[in-house]
Amino acid sequence: MRGILVDDESLALRGLENQLRKLGGIEIVGTYRNPVEALEAAARSKPDVVFLDIEMPEVSGIEAALDFQDLSPSPQIVFVTAYEEYAVKAFELEALDYVLKPCRTERLALTLQRVAERLQATSDTPDELRKGAIRCLGRLQVEVGPNEFLAWRTAKAQELFAYLTLRAGQPVRKDVLVEILWPESDQKKAYTQLYTTIYQLRRTLEAARLPLRIVNSSNSYSLERNGMETDAEQWERQLPSEAEIASLALEDYEEKMILNRGELFEDSGYLWAEHERERLSSLWFHHAKRLAKRHDENNDAIMASTWYNRILQRFPYSEEIYFALMELYARLGERSLVEQHYSRLSAMTQSEYGTEPSAEVQTWYLNWKKE
Repeated sequence: MRGILVDDESLALRGLENQLRKLGGIEIVGTYRNPVEALEAAARSKPDVVFLDIEMPEVSGIEAALDFQDLSPSPQIVFVTAYEEYAVKAFELEALDYVLKPCRTERLALTLQRVAERLQATSDTPDELRKGAIRCLGRLQVEVGPNEFLAWRTAKAQELFAYLTLRAGQPVRKDVLVEILWPESDQKKAYTQLYTTIYQLRRTLEAARLPLRIVNSSNSYSLERNGMETDAEQWERQLPSEAEIASLALEDYEEKMILNRGELFEDSGYLWAEHERERLSSLWFHHAKRLAKRHDENNDAIMASTWYNRILQRFPYSEEIYFALMELYARLGERSLVEQHYSRLSAMTQSEYGTEPSAEVQTWYLNWKKE
């Protein structure tokens, strides 16, 4: 195996190199005190493993590890640290291993064994990637197989993935990500959390063998999806235009609409997604209403009421839909259902707005009562 060593302390660097050479089984192709120089060299030498100090003055080992992961093929990372708390962090990052300073020879031997085993396992793993699927409508899920979904290491890893997914491959500056995901943390801690979360996410995606890749470009990150669309994108792309709606078979219209299983990132509470959530919700509302009216025009009262009630489940404060149901039930002679929906509408407007239904609805209801 081929390895490079990165540590800003020259004595520690020299000591680690000597120990590894004595153990054998590894070719040291470079030692560096500057992680930027190490990264440039690694792009040429393509090492199998990088021994990386965590606590460095200019660029932290955690941040440098993310850059090394951008290499192709990406090397295994072994963190080297003098602090136990960083050792715990290394495990959270799913690094191959960590070694506490001062490094013991027998401990390094175990590390080299782990690197060799990982390299063997990697060479035995098929290169083909899974197709996968990204579900954003409803709860965020990444499908990696039949009834098998990606497990998020942390809630922040899930949120970071959601944000990068929504940006559809566009780079997002690191300071923007820090402000959105860790607004209350001090800057140094927030950036460490960002690098940690990026590392976790990369490892998770690599292990799942999905065609998804987080790219670090200058001061930004982006998510390359390599042709993978989200269900939200697929649903919106196949919606009929206004000119196509009238001629589209109802069965086809239904099939297109049921692809939308819920609100964008449902129950996530992501404030940054609110604008897109409202846009997609309004689009669904428009088409669901058109579909219900088409059923009504075809004298299919059951399907019309079904869709109006589906709309009410998502838009429980829509007087327009309450009114549409009342008119539908009135035509069918279902007086009790008209009464029931007017009562529900009145309770809703009083509870939410402190008012009664609109004058138009009240007038219609009073005239209907006289019939």
